[in-house]
Amino acid sequence: MKNPQKVNLTSSNLSEEKLIELYRILPEAFAENKIDFDKLRTVLGDSIVQGGDKFSFSWAGKSNAIKNVLIPSHLTLNPVPGESIKWDESENLFIEGDNLEVLKLLQKAYFEKVKMIYIDPPYNTGHDFVYNDDFSAPLDNYLKQTGQKNGDGDSTTTNKETNGRYHSDWLSMMYPRLKLAWNLLSEDGVIFVSIDDNEVHHLRMVMDEVFGGENFQGHIHWRRRHNQPNDATKMIGLVGEHIIVYAKDSVALKNYGVGKVGLTGTFSNPDNDPRGDWASKPWKVGSGQSGSRYVITTPTGVEYDEDWMGEQGNFEALLADNRIIFPSKGKGSPRKKYFKHEREQEGQSATNWWSHEQFGSNQDGTTELAEIFGQKDLFDNPKPTKLIENLISVANVKSGEIILDFFAGSSSTGHAVINYLADVEVKAKFILVQLPEALNPDNKDQVGALNFLKSIGKKENIAELSKERIRRVINGYGEHPPVDSGFKLFTLAESNYPENNFVLDPEKSPEENQNEFVGYLQKAKQKKLFDESDDMSLVYENIVKEGLSLNSKVTKVTVGKNNAYQVVDGEQQLLICLEDKLASETVKELTDKEHKDRIFICLESSLDDTTAANLALNLDLKTI
Repeated sequence: MKNPQKVNLTSSNLSEEKLIELYRILPEAFAENKIDFDKLRTVLGDSIVQGGDKFSFSWAGKSNAIKNVLIPSHLTLNPVPGESIKWDESENLFIEGDNLEVLKLLQKAYFEKVKMIYIDPPYNTGHDFVYNDDFSAPLDNYLKQTGQKNGDGDSTTTNKETNGRYHSDWLSMMYPRLKLAWNLLSEDGVIFVSIDDNEVHHLRMVMDEVFGGENFQGHIHWRRRHNQPNDATKMIGLVGEHIIVYAKDSVALKNYGVGKVGLTGTFSNPDNDPRGDWASKPWKVGSGQSGSRYVITTPTGVEYDEDWMGEQGNFEALLADNRIIFPSKGKGSPRKKYFKHEREQEGQSATNWWSHEQFGSNQDGTTELAEIFGQKDLFDNPKPTKLIENLISVANVKSGEIILDFFAGSSSTGHAVINYLADVEVKAKFILVQLPEALNPDNKDQVGALNFLKSIGKKENIAELSKERIRRVINGYGEHPPVDSGFKLFTLAESNYPENNFVLDPEKSPEENQNEFVGYLQKAKQKKLFDESDDMSLVYENIVKEGLSLNSKVTKVTVGKNNAYQVVDGEQQLLICLEDKLASETVKELTDKEHKDRIFICLESSLDDTTAANLALNLDLKTI
């Protein structure tokens, strides 16, 4: 007979999942459910490196960074419909919280479901920050970082070059986030990471380790400013930044197909061709290329005996169609016309040099913010939406696919996705994650944003500015908004389950901690576990921990004589009842075959032994 299980209290346990997957592939390498490394070496043979000199990339704290990927999250994501736009309709998500914990909570539902990731992480210049991760008490640490505990916001720490672990601390911050991001990318997915000169070489090395060097797609050099710096203290002025590009699987990406960028070049129509503006390219083959050799005579009688791009019959058809021109008043070598309207449909392959004219600049990003908020100097060096829209295009994002940015900043990515939805018939959706980092009145780059948020009665942190931008962009479309003109807001919060929120005191013995834990649980259970206002928070905690999408359809239903919540995510379903007692009519209905093997979650106290046994026969019964 099946027994009721306890509900899932944590996010994915990636260590256990990796062991299960390894056991599925190589059961002969295990002994008593543990890896036997001698057997593993035998099975893999020459594929295992045996001592000697070998290339490796390491830093102080790397082993802890790797372990931190595997530590499950005990926290949850609370729904905030009141601050969302079109909660019941939108599939865009804005999640306010520490991105490491959020990425862990997204693992089950969004594993290999994200098509594109763009991040603009801290550049580690000494003036920006490294996230201050504390994995022993993530909730306590998060509340302190964001000023929600003790009233002090110390969400970020500067990372001065005098710090002996200057680069190591940055790498230890980036590694677990990149590894969790790798899990979320689809097989044909792509990640773009912005960075400057300071850490670009280290970023390439850690990306090679996480994504595999064979999946490196390119290094985009973007001119981020259009004016020329003239700083006498610097030998080389900074006008460019880097965008490092990796695929999850380069073969899968190639099969899926890459996208294009907008056209460059000059088009005109000097001969009034009815097909519109055109440009031209040589019909003669380039150096090192092969073609078809024949003689072409120009209208003025000049003969050219060369290797050409196509057969003579093809050339004559193009000539008859007015697609061949002879420059220099009919004396020059032939050139083939190509029309702007044709190339606009096809697009143009991207290169690794992105100019500010075509892809925007930081100044453009600043102007965009000023137009949205009616105020200048709100955010330091925001990315222009034109840049990110082109990345979306190059990634070949299609309808229904997800774009993730877990360093959302001022929400340039969210803005770019909304613009992209408005310009093309692609119904993509975004997930934005931003730490509610308290703005510092002593930082001149943050004073403008701080004063603005204060003036509209919002909390003075970056997440609030980010959300407000998305709201204003959506409202700016008026009566003709894009297909998905909204977002669901979630906030990182402590678990609804008391046992998840007990923090061990390192100063006390294991026995003292255990006694305190027992007392803590007894006090928690003396209170009514949940009230009506907590219901949706608990429902969404179970949605997250069971691995269903945050866009699941949640409906309040009646089952027998009890109220419950039905959660539907495609073919996956949950039924959650939070009432104190299950009526006999409810039990009878739940034992019908239409509910066979459905996951049913209820309060443990609402069941007696007989009821629990009966329900467990028909349902996947889990108790709170």
